[in-house]
Amino acid sequence: MDKEKETLSVTQKYTIRYIINGCLWLLYSISNLVPFKPIRIIGAVLLFVSAICSFYTLLVRQESDDEMSIQHIWAAKSMSLEILLCSMMTVGIISGFISFPFYKAYGFFVAASQILPGLLFLKYEKEGC
Repeated sequence: MDKEKETLSVTQKYTIRYIINGCLWLLYSISNLVPFKPIRIIGAVLLFVSAICSFYTLLVRQESDDEMSIQHIWAAKSMSLEILLCSMMTVGIISGFISFPFYKAYGFFVAASQILPGLLFLKYEKEGC
């Protein structure tokens, strides 16, 4: 039998690349807060799955981006960058008054930098910019 390779749609590609990876980073960040060694191993496995998802979206055959999807992903990325910068400034201001280890929060920012563009892209694809 001659099986034809499935092609990822633009929406599927960005969902896997951003939303699923972001959720895996979020779960890793939560597991990183727990000092229990087996939980940290699970977190490392989650990051490994995230890497596999990233490579999958790079290597599998996919639809080419059309003009509107390119515009939507760029709009989503620029909006999420603004949100993240405002969030980091807020955390910086708060850290001036409350001491906390920032290294435990970096994963949450990475997760947000993945989830926000993915969700905004889906919104823009559905409703337009």
